[in-house]
This record gives sequence, structure tokens and C-alpha cells, in this order.
Amino acid sequence: MKNTISIMTLVLITIGFNACSGEGGDASFANGETIIPITIACETTPTATDIDNYETLLSADAIVKDDDNTTVSIYHDIDGNKKICLVSGVAHIVR
Repeated sequence: MKNTISIMTLVLITIGFNACSGEGGDASFANGETIIPITIACETTPTATDIDNYETLLSADAIVKDDDNTTVSIYHDIDGNKKICLVSGVAHIVR
């Protein structure tokens, strides 16, 4: 009985590891990145409503400058979220 339980446990663990390995089939994300263009221009003196309309940054986001002379501004809204807007140039977020 103890031997049967051990064998069944090993089989379940083996199946679990193989199901999550990403080999064969389509178990893994091919390219888990999302490109989000930053298109909202910054206001000279932004209000809380303006900042709410800016693009939200998440913790693992990367900001990429598409032009050499790109400038962005990052604000914190009243909830502590980071918001980004475009001052000049072209940029995008990789999420």
C-alpha cells in the first residue's frame, strides 16, 4: 500500500512537471511583451483629471525612447499610481 502511494505520487509529480515545462505544444508564452505607445501629451500645468488620463505605469514596465530627443514626465496620482505623459519625441512602454 505504501509503495503504491509512493508510485502514484511520483507519477503525479512527473506529469505536473512535464505539463509546465513548455516543451512541445504551446505551454509557454511566445513573446509575453505588450507594446503600449505613449501618445498623450503632457499639459503645462496638469490637473488631477489630466493626470488620470495619462498612461499608467506598472512595476515591471520599461520606458523605451524611440527618438534621441524624447522627454517624458512621470506623475503620481492621488492613489499612488505612476502616470506617464509625453513632453516631446516618441516613446513606448514595454509591458
